[in-house]
Amino acid sequence: MGELDFQQPSTSAPVQAADVEADNATGDKAGIAELIAQYGSSSATSWLEFARYKIWRPSVPIPQSSFPPVQGYLRSDPFVFAWGNPIVSDPAALEATCAAFIDWAKSQKLRPIWLCVDGQMEQVLGGQGSKFAWSALSCIVEDFLDPRSVVELAHSHGGGSEVKDFKKNLRRAERENVRVREIQPDQWTDAMKHQVEEGIANWKKSKTGIQIASTSFQPWLDFEHRRYWIAEKDSNIVALLVLARIHHNQYQIKNAASFPNAPRGTSEEIIYRAMSDLQDEDSSSGKASPTGIRHGGVAVTFGITASDSLTPVDNLSGWKITWLSKTYNKVIGLTGLTRRGDFRNKFHSQHMPMYVCYPADDGFGLDGVNKLIKCLRQ
Repeated sequence: MGELDFQQPSTSAPVQAADVEADNATGDKAGIAELIAQYGSSSATSWLEFARYKIWRPSVPIPQSSFPPVQGYLRSDPFVFAWGNPIVSDPAALEATCAAFIDWAKSQKLRPIWLCVDGQMEQVLGGQGSKFAWSALSCIVEDFLDPRSVVELAHSHGGGSEVKDFKKNLRRAERENVRVREIQPDQWTDAMKHQVEEGIANWKKSKTGIQIASTSFQPWLDFEHRRYWIAEKDSNIVALLVLARIHHNQYQIKNAASFPNAPRGTSEEIIYRAMSDLQDEDSSSGKASPTGIRHGGVAVTFGITASDSLTPVDNLSGWKITWLSKTYNKVIGLTGLTRRGDFRNKFHSQHMPMYVCYPADDGFGLDGVNKLIKCLRQ
């Protein structure tokens, strides 16, 4: 096997002309943010880091969508990594949108790869009868939370080791007198924001090892569509949780971080309190999310994380699976990407498989893996 390259990309690399043209076609950035809040998945919230992600929209109308579809992507020639499902008004527009994006990529001499797509999108790209017949695999999951279940878990008796650890950490936070509250948009002061920014800076400094992530930690990004909870100890902000509004009246836990000065148990406490507040807002609704998980009126996702193994799904077999599995296991071993999932399991999150899709004839290859890692390196 060739070598994986974890070196960070140069920050002075020139922006390709095609990217500039694509960005000029996006129109109002606030409009993109509103579409993400109304129609986007958790992956789409990453696109709002416009310095990192580029935006593509088709040059001709897609009749099945009431607005021009939107696709965010990362580019590292010769690859273009489309991140998450495209935003459309109707899933019937997915196939035509995929075809238009693939044609655009080929016109730029780029090799398209779709990452972090759901089962519906995977079927469009690689399922039986697909006009594209792409290869598809699953090595990632989206972790969904039921706020009601989290509240019940905190007040349950007994339970396995994860449940006991969760409740023990809640007690630790309570003993340390950690207080959690939601901050409304007009309640933020400059002093509070400074505390948060200083805490995030210290949190980033405390991270060790190779950091791979689809987004950086920008707390005030898309402020209009975010909700904020803080944890305080002796009037000092020691943790922050940010919820982002996404499609189907869902929320994504966009950021949840305990700063280095936070008492043990603060991470569990701030998530529990936020879920409790959401549950209290609409405890009687009992709606079901598109995932089939029943919620107390609201659906919450942690977003996507790495799964323990790689599973072939469509148009993939033989030595390619063996090579991809070995490469994936090596990346996991070097980055510890599954540790995030271990923490989420404390809240009895439910795992929905997500997918990576790419042209069967081109393949992914070590070059593609290295290019993607460089795009995601923090």
